[in-house]
Amino acid sequence: MTLNTLNQVKKNRDAKKVSEALEKLKSDAISGKNMMEASIHAAKVGVTTGEWADTLREVFGEYNPPTGVEGQTLKIEDEKTERVRGKVKIFLEKKGHRPKLVVGKPGLDGHSNGAEMIAVSAKHAGFDVIYSGIRNSPEEIIQSAVEENADVIGLSILSGSHNEIATQIFDELKHYKADIPVIMGGIIPEGDFANLKKQGIREVFTPKDFDLMGIMEKVIDLISK
Repeated sequence: MTLNTLNQVKKNRDAKKVSEALEKLKSDAISGKNMMEASIHAAKVGVTTGEWADTLREVFGEYNPPTGVEGQTLKIEDEKTERVRGKVKIFLEKKGHRPKLVVGKPGLDGHSNGAEMIAVSAKHAGFDVIYSGIRNSPEEIIQSAVEENADVIGLSILSGSHNEIATQIFDELKHYKADIPVIMGGIIPEGDFANLKKQGIREVFTPKDFDLMGIMEKVIDLISK
């Protein structure tokens, strides 16, 4: 669902019915009842997935699973790895800090392996990495990047919502008046590359970009310019 479609749905639905449906959902969740009937009714009156999820978060909280990054290492030790580390060292000497990468996993997609491999690879190359797991909002990712003074933001998206999320990411960057390069990886059709780069995405990676140190070299070259 595009942002325009979502806004149209919200405009045309009955706000009273939506409010009542969410209250019923919340009541069933609190009481321990099966929430299927309330969920189906909520969908029929136009409740969005985000509103449904936010209501249940109020009752149950939010589970943030372990990322699998801490303690993980790579065994890649070759000429390219040393070359990337050398570029990281030059960056450190010039900037006074290691290159800092915020890895963001926005949306409801829970497939985290790609994001975690990038995070671990960046650490292996000498980057400082901030990765807070899955299901982060664009607002949370950009806030983290701004607060951490990130040098680059890496987005991992496999849900098909890369165009919409890119728009939200750059809206947030404008809100903070932040100029941080953004790269993106995931299941992204080549036909969407031009639009993403037009929005401001600097590099797009897909599963065919399996050379992890090759990706790291492109990233350090990008932020060293």
